Amino acid sequence: MISRLKALRNRHGIIQSRIQREEMRPYPCSIRIMSMKRIRLHLREEIQKVEEILIRSTEKTPA
Repeated sequence: MISRLKALRNRHGIIQSRIQREEMRPYPCSIRIMSMKRIRLHLREEIQKVEEILIRSTEKTPA
């Protein structure tokens, strides 16, 4: 599960970089930016789900 979280975070960072690069172009494509932002939001939601699962699993583990 931790490897999934790392992969999601990595992909989120890549998409974030692509959004920033597109926004810096002289004539940025708003459709492309909007599409990438949707992907980034989906990744953020997936990251939150995985983090919640990991938090719950560590709370259930006795010390």
